[in-house]
Formats: sequence, C-alpha cells, structure tokens
Amino acid sequence: MKKLVFVISLKSDEARREKLKERFKNYGEFKLVEAVGGRAMSAKEYYGYALPGLEAYGRLLSPSEVGCSLSHARAYEEFLKSDASFALILEDDVIGDESGVKKAFETAAKMDAGSALICGAQDGLEGRFSAFGKKLDEDFWLVSKRSYGTIYRAAAYVLDRRAAEKILQTYKKALCVADFWQILLLKNGLKMYFSDIFAHPTDLADSNIQAERVQRARDKASFKTRLNSLKYVVATRFESVFCGFERIFKR
Repeated sequence: MKKLVFVISLKSDEARREKLKERFKNYGEFKLVEAVGGRAMSAKEYYGYALPGLEAYGRLLSPSEVGCSLSHARAYEEFLKSDASFALILEDDVIGDESGVKKAFETAAKMDAGSALICGAQDGLEGRFSAFGKKLDEDFWLVSKRSYGTIYRAAAYVLDRRAAEKILQTYKKALCVADFWQILLLKNGLKMYFSDIFAHPTDLADSNIQAERVQRARDKASFKTRLNSLKYVVATRFESVFCGFERIFKR
C-alpha cells in the first residue's frame, strides 16, 4: 500500500525545513508543497476566494487563512495525481520524528474508507478538553460527530483518497479554513479519527493565522455562542452516558 508524506512550507521558511530535516531521517522522501502566501495576494485575487466563502459559510477568511487552505488544496491535488492510498499532510512547524510517520500510517490503516486521521498537534488549545470520542484502541479514537468543531489545526493529518477528493470538491465550490472539520468532514459524510502522535509549538507569536483568530474570538462572544456551548455540553454528556464516548484529553 503506497503512502506519501507532504510538507507544506512557505518558500521563505527555510529554517523550519532545516529543523524538519534534523528530526525526520526520511525527509528527503517527503513531497514539498510550496505554500501560498495569502498576504501577498492582490485584493482582487484575495476577494475572489474570500467572498464565496463568506456567502457559503458566513465567515470572511483572512488572507493568511486563504493562503493556508490553497496550500492544503495543492497537497490534495498532488496526492490524487499519484497512486498512493494515503497521504500524511504536515505543516512545517510540526514537532515529531520518523516514528510518528510510521505510527500515523499504521493507525490510518485501521480507519473506515472515507476518513481522516487527525494526528495530534492540539498543544495549547483549550478546545481539546471538549473533544469526545470512542476509544477503539490505545491512542486511537473515533471522534464524536458533535466534537468535530473542537478539534483545531491542520498541522498533521492523514487522508485517504475519498476524503481528499471530497474536501477538494468543497474547496472548489467555496474556500473555507483548512481546519473547518465540521464542513470538510461532517458535511461530506467523512469520519474523523484521532491519535495524539505529533506535537505543535505552544508559542504562536509568529503565527499570522493565530493572531487573526485571537482577534476574531474577542469580537465573537455572543448569546448565540453561549447557547450553542450549553447545547454541546448537554449533548456530549448524553453521548458519554449512553453511547460510550469519553473525553479524548483529560485535564
């Protein structure tokens, strides 16, 4: 079964790629995907992507988010041109080593067809403590459909061909953020699995996307948000009692 590893990296981020070379002994076999710099786009190009997303999902993507999603789409296109069965997508700030790559593909082989395996990288995210799933094996979870919105980042994950095709189709209709799993997976009938394999830096001072998201979160607190949070708490407690789901991350 052929498997490919894609690394998404801006051309200017040579220092990050050097770190990956040190950590991953088979780095030379990885497929490098040159990331799209959203902030360098013209206004016309940016709004050409952002406005359809706003109309479809009610959210205006930032330039950095547009570039990030287009970069991941490039990886999917390269994957689907190949004859590989699985693709591991890594962003260049991921923390891990070759053993993690091996574990990611071994774990992905246990998934049902039409699925994504989120390979960790939840470090520093408070939302991870709200994620519920059914434990299928040691460090292998089937994530509750209600919890797709509590898993963030697209720093490390495995897709099979069907999942890549569906997500790419969604992007072509209207671009959304690369980790909008509620849309990319749930709306496409794809399953989410989770295994805490790779890590992610908790110091996000250099992250353009994170800075933009922090500001959006400050502006977003509303009665509707609080009401949805309450509904989520009730629903996940029900799943915990009657469906065998439990918290993936324990405090």
